[in-house]
Amino acid sequence: MRYTRIVSCGLMALVLASSTALTQAQTVPVVSPSSVQTSGAAAGEVLIKENLFTVSPALETELSADSAVPVQLQFNAQPNTTEAVDISGITAEGFTRKVSVNGEEIAQVVVTRLKKDADFVDLEADKFTSQFGVESNRLLPTTAISVNGDEAEFVQAVARLSASEEEAAPEEELEDKENTVEDDSSVDEAGGSENPIAEGYQTPERLAQEEEPEEERDPNMTINVSTDGCEPQIDLGSGIVRQTAKTETLEDGIVTETDACSPNGIVWNIQRNYEACEDLVDEAALLARPQYTSFYNDDRGARFDLAACQPDQSISFAISESSDDCKPDVDIEGERVTLLSRLTYRDRTGKDVAVSECAPSETVFEMEREYGSCSDVVDLEAGIANAQYTLSYTDEKASRLKVSECLPDEDKAYTIEEKQNCTFDFDLENGEAIVNTSLVYTKDAKVEVSVRECAPSETIAPIKMTAEPNGCSMQHDFGTGVSTEMAMWTYEYEGQLFQASPCITTDTTYTHSRVFDKNGIDVCTPIVDLASGKAVRQYRTEIIVNGTSEVIAGCQPDEANMLGIFSTVNGCDDPASFDHDLAAGLSYGLERYYYDVPGRGRTYVTACQRNDQKFTHSVTTNGWKYNDANLRAQQLVDVSINVNGKAYKIATSYLQPGTSEIAYTFVRNQDSPDYSRKYYNGCTEMVPTKRTKIYTRPDGSSYSKASGDGTTLNNGDKCQRSTETRKLNGHRVNISAKGYTLVVRDGSGNYTTVSGNCGGSSKTLTGNPGYSLVRANGPVSTCRYPEYKLTYYNRIDERSKVVYPTGKVTYSSWKTVRWET
Repeated sequence: MRYTRIVSCGLMALVLASSTALTQAQTVPVVSPSSVQTSGAAAGEVLIKENLFTVSPALETELSADSAVPVQLQFNAQPNTTEAVDISGITAEGFTRKVSVNGEEIAQVVVTRLKKDADFVDLEADKFTSQFGVESNRLLPTTAISVNGDEAEFVQAVARLSASEEEAAPEEELEDKENTVEDDSSVDEAGGSENPIAEGYQTPERLAQEEEPEEERDPNMTINVSTDGCEPQIDLGSGIVRQTAKTETLEDGIVTETDACSPNGIVWNIQRNYEACEDLVDEAALLARPQYTSFYNDDRGARFDLAACQPDQSISFAISESSDDCKPDVDIEGERVTLLSRLTYRDRTGKDVAVSECAPSETVFEMEREYGSCSDVVDLEAGIANAQYTLSYTDEKASRLKVSECLPDEDKAYTIEEKQNCTFDFDLENGEAIVNTSLVYTKDAKVEVSVRECAPSETIAPIKMTAEPNGCSMQHDFGTGVSTEMAMWTYEYEGQLFQASPCITTDTTYTHSRVFDKNGIDVCTPIVDLASGKAVRQYRTEIIVNGTSEVIAGCQPDEANMLGIFSTVNGCDDPASFDHDLAAGLSYGLERYYYDVPGRGRTYVTACQRNDQKFTHSVTTNGWKYNDANLRAQQLVDVSINVNGKAYKIATSYLQPGTSEIAYTFVRNQDSPDYSRKYYNGCTEMVPTKRTKIYTRPDGSSYSKASGDGTTLNNGDKCQRSTETRKLNGHRVNISAKGYTLVVRDGSGNYTTVSGNCGGSSKTLTGNPGYSLVRANGPVSTCRYPEYKLTYYNRIDERSKVVYPTGKVTYSSWKTVRWET
């Protein structure tokens, strides 16, 4: 996969970077591996084991995408090795960096060294790796890092570090011996146990003196070192407990001198028991610290408790809010999901520890309904189908989480209905057609869903069927002379007749019979051979069904009974039926052939046909044949023959071939008015005519022949005339003045002044009606009887009006005929 290649390339870059960093680091002496035995894979074979061991950063470490960053690591748990190894006091070192793959941040760690105190063992960097997703740019001490690695190399490295500690122990013992006091009364400070040999030791000289007789000898002095009554010295700061002892001087077995208790060089490490104490949690500071009890074990394995639970100030764990182990609060009815969270931290063993219980947070997700993954739920008894949905939501990591199984949607209920889209089943024994239906319902998008396949309807009763022989042919066995009835089952449904079965035989049979004639008439045409003079009758095969005869086989000759054929003129002696040859002027007699049927008499096998008897035609005139189109006529005749002394007319009004044509005689032209085509020329009505030629036929009758249009008739003046009058008021004014000066304005706004002296004057204005007196100046004092007057005149006009037959109206111009005051 591409993802794996990208990450692996980044990891290899980290390995190369770490290898370069190692070469530049200060070299520390490496423990010799001579005493270490390897186990695991065969030589040359490298087995990388997943989750070989788990470590966490000793300090908070910044991640970088540009370069490898050194990281100090501490073991969180016992390694996952096939055989247990002792990692007490062992730490790890390596390098880390960060890469981005498809938008996801990946942390990569390689472990390059195991270290114990000043000793270390380098590891192959490409064999101890880890990579995991991160959400920040830091590795915290609470980050658990699972490392995949070569188990064999790891076990060897741990063994080498353990072996270096064992080799150091004899050197310490040798140093202790060199520090022993000369008088053998000192105690080994680093021996780790009491010295019983030193307690009972006596010098050889003193032993020799004891063997000598007791004669005025010095006291036998013995020095005894004892821990009885001495309390150990507890040094919590240094993390050790020093055993104390006292030195007693004995003379002849009697203690004569006792030194105060003092450290004798034996020390025990103070150990911490974290398991016996709960961590100390400070929620306000979001920190937790492990607590431990202090104790030590003496050389005899006895345990001595030193202090109750107390916090380890060198180690702290960051408390963070987490919802990983909290189940969200799901409100199905409200379709909401409330995220629950709690305060947690990762302790020194890599275990997640909860500080608080899960409680609702402010993060709420709205659920969404998804219908695509659920089938509809069907309740056949209630006749209802409901759409179903699942509830899901998208969390803060954009992950889609499903919170419910399929739930019915009461708002999306569909009625289940019977649909008649199935074929029928037929019970021929009981004569019933079984109506099959399917159960379906229609969803929102008009999609039809089937909930039950075709089965007998629970609401539609079976339909009674009828065995109907109509439409089925008989099954005929002409060998045995028997026909068997066949019938089909039918039923009526929705006003239409349907067939339920093909035609099948019944128990009804009919016997065959030969039928030659009915009511004296042959049912089949006999076969007649006039050349040989023989005839043979034919018959049909019939059966009687419900009293009615049915033909089951067509005509077949009865060859066992041949009949003779004879001729006769009987029935052919009517002259009207003779064969008349009008062109030749002859008629021929007729005869016909027959055979005799026993018990029935003659049966004629031919119609009347010409024989050798001849009759000559007689002709008399009778009327004419008119050919009006060509103005010609031909004489017609009647034709008769004499048969046995009696005349018989055989043709009436017959036109003999070669009869000449006689022309019609022209008499005159006759014109008839055609008022449907009349028209007007101004006021004059014009009427076209149709011309007919009149002829006399040879028999004296008249014949009229259309000959186009005749002379057009003038039907007179058809216009209506009248005179119209109009009066134009005030169209003229006469102005007279005596002793006055008058100013008059016309309808166009023009002013006219009329000055009248004492003798008087006048003026007439015409053409601009609307005359009015503007002012009158006067009178002149010297004039006798001054006066003025305006006399208005109305103009009387006339014009002629003409109404044409077509409806058109015309007027003449107005003409003034008089004036009125």
